[in-house]
Amino acid sequence: MNKKLLLLSVFFMLIFGKINAQSQVYIDVLAGHKGLTSEFFFLEPIDKDARWTVISRSEMHLQEYETEHPGFVNYNIFAYNFKNHFGITAGTYATSHYPFSARLGVQYLRESEKWLVYTNLSTAITKDPDAQLLVVLGYLPELSEKWRLVTRLEARTAINYDHGHAFSTQQLKLGAQYNEKIGFGVGVEVEEHGKSSHKDFNIGPFLRVNF
Repeated sequence: MNKKLLLLSVFFMLIFGKINAQSQVYIDVLAGHKGLTSEFFFLEPIDKDARWTVISRSEMHLQEYETEHPGFVNYNIFAYNFKNHFGITAGTYATSHYPFSARLGVQYLRESEKWLVYTNLSTAITKDPDAQLLVVLGYLPELSEKWRLVTRLEARTAINYDHGHAFSTQQLKLGAQYNEKIGFGVGVEVEEHGKSSHKDFNIGPFLRVNF
């Protein structure tokens, strides 16, 4: 599964033309049949040529609605983008159920109003290191003057250098966006932890507000 996602992201890198990074700030909430996931996402180029970018994301996960203590995830990435949209990154990854880590890595970012292709491969440089791969593919073609189709695939995998597979998450969303501000539709999340082959599914409607 992870190899297929990596090959798919490389395919998108090769077939699309030049795309410049643009600001993205949004709040997204997925109310699944088992639990709730919300996220705040911030992407901002620092200079006019988008050589320097900052990405920050905070997530809240309520695995089950009866759960008293939700889980939290936060990661921040500071990147310098070279020619052909490749870049080097430095950042942090923190979560309530996984060790904090400072990270170094490489990324690929191509984005427009219609397409988003983002991959980040990083390694922890703190105690108990791991490697993490994040792949995000988005497609928002115009349906009319005010409406767009929303298609988004996202996957993250963490491999601990000593203990093997730590966790994997996949998310797929299909829906519509109105007037560049409001997006809604149906989403599904899949999670796997450790060496177990058990998968947790969460399916339900989502709502996104762009700023």
